[in-house]
Amino acid sequence: MFLKASNRNRLRSIERMYLVWGVTLGAVLTVSGFVLDTRFRLFMGLGSDAWATFTGTVMHFLMLFLPFIMGGIFLELGRRQQRFLDQMHRFEQAEELTRKQAHSDTLTGLFNRTYLSKMMEEGLSTGQWEARQAYAYLLDLDDFKHINDTMGHVAGDHVLVAVAAQLKQTASDGDVVVRLGGDEFFVVHFLDGKEQDAGSFADRIIAALTKPIPFGDAQITPNASIGIARIGHDGKTRSDILRCADLALYEAKGEPTSTYRFYSAELKLVSDRQAVLETEMRKGITDGEFEVYYQPIYSVSTGKLRSFEALLRWKHPQRGMISPVEFIPIAERSGMIIPIGYQVLRDACRAAVSWPDHIGVAVNLSAVQFKDCALVEGIEETLRESGLSPDRLDLEVTESLLLEPSPRVVSAIERLRELGVRLTMDDFGTGFSSLNNLRRFRFDRLKIDRSFTRDLDKSDSAEIIKSMISLSKALQMQATLEGVENETQLAFARNEGATEVQGFYYAKPMTVVDVGILLRDHLGTTKQGGIAA
Repeated sequence: MFLKASNRNRLRSIERMYLVWGVTLGAVLTVSGFVLDTRFRLFMGLGSDAWATFTGTVMHFLMLFLPFIMGGIFLELGRRQQRFLDQMHRFEQAEELTRKQAHSDTLTGLFNRTYLSKMMEEGLSTGQWEARQAYAYLLDLDDFKHINDTMGHVAGDHVLVAVAAQLKQTASDGDVVVRLGGDEFFVVHFLDGKEQDAGSFADRIIAALTKPIPFGDAQITPNASIGIARIGHDGKTRSDILRCADLALYEAKGEPTSTYRFYSAELKLVSDRQAVLETEMRKGITDGEFEVYYQPIYSVSTGKLRSFEALLRWKHPQRGMISPVEFIPIAERSGMIIPIGYQVLRDACRAAVSWPDHIGVAVNLSAVQFKDCALVEGIEETLRESGLSPDRLDLEVTESLLLEPSPRVVSAIERLRELGVRLTMDDFGTGFSSLNNLRRFRFDRLKIDRSFTRDLDKSDSAEIIKSMISLSKALQMQATLEGVENETQLAFARNEGATEVQGFYYAKPMTVVDVGILLRDHLGTTKQGGIAA
């Protein structure tokens, strides 16, 4: 019972106990010695009184102090035992702390990746998790880096702690709540007899995490995406489950608002293809397989060439031309869109410098590029190096960028405005723009998506285009109708007052060499049978 010390009071009791034992043992020895010596003296006829016994020799006299001597010796033994127990107690505390730190996240107090690995190995090997209908929920806070960049890491840590608390509060008894690192969290949730839908738990998580978080005088409202995989069904190993949940998470992050997605076999097929394509894409960038094409944009009122839109094309050595619909999302997900975007911008500006001064160039900007803190500086540097006037550069952004414009996006757009470049809202009508955003950011042009032009024969599409053109006029913006491929569509654009048109009716995207031929042979003319000058 002396090997485990639970508190300081118990250690003091051990010390006292040793003292009592020492005094008692000393007293017993003293009395025993006194009795034996008295009997011996009586036997030898030396007298048996106590005084004679204890004063006969120095040794006999010191026997009177034996209880105190033994008490002191045992007290020292007790103190040594106390120090030993103190040391053992500290070792136990250190071991417990080490064990806790090894399995816990220091910031949030949640379990960490190491603990998750241990628990998943046990749960999967025994089959208990599959039997209990366990689901894996992989969570990621959307644009969390922006919170750190604009409000500081203290605010970011505050949000992580608050999110962790909400997850613990939302989780059921027996659930495993883990912080994987950064802004990624993982929850193992078990369906009970009452709960049969794994999606309802995801709904509760999103509802809890998207509540405003007070921070000083501000309110921070995080958004979250969730990928869900069924443990034992979608994956039999820890790595497979995490991969499945990650694929579902990526699908969820493609949505403009907080949502969740379940893993499916189709996601893996798409992912495998994208992984191969990403590898080939990196090689293609190095080998120069990507090239900028240009599609002309014409004035509706004069029929003259106004500008070109720069479009990235990938000519694969085996697969031929690969659609941007396939490789642009991969470039955005992998981050390759940032260096690729700069290359397109540089090529377009260098090409436009050689064109007549009244011919501009339009370059698309991905929402991912706005996460680059040096975006505006990069554009300014490109203009300076190429010598292109800022008012000849038109930057096209999509509506999704402005769904919930962050301070970084707002600042970047305002700085681009000050730089003197033109701004266009691309694919207008396919997203979620508000009239307030259109007024706030003062776009120069709205590009009406080609899907409406394609369905022009449908009455609702025609009315929608009319409304968009009227809106652009009210906001003093130009309106460009994309996807014009025939005389009927061109006539509609003219009759409804569109400013510009773009499409195969005039030309398909062409190389920079073909642009030079077009400018030399057809500049200042109109397409025969097209718009009257």
